[in-house]
Amino acid sequence: MPVFLQSCRRHCGCEKCCGLKGGLTKAEKIPKAGHTIAADPEVLPMESKVEINDIVYVVEDTGKLVKGNVIDIYFNTHEEAVRFGRQKINVYLVP
Repeated sequence: MPVFLQSCRRHCGCEKCCGLKGGLTKAEKIPKAGHTIAADPEVLPMESKVEINDIVYVVEDTGKLVKGNVIDIYFNTHEEAVRFGRQKINVYLVP
């Protein structure tokens, strides 16, 4: 399983994180905590699966600020997202 270091940010569905409240992902799915991440499709194509801290996430979204080796992990609440903050993490590709 290849591994690479990503700059990991966080977001939730609130206006502070996304500029709007709620909504669907680029893949037209409802984002789910512990499942949905946003990534640059040139680095991780849509529907790619990655393992981060023993959790398998699926790339279901993109974003204006998600470029290169940056991912955004979706959280249920703004408080959880703020607590997670911004980190450098190892990301493992899942076949």
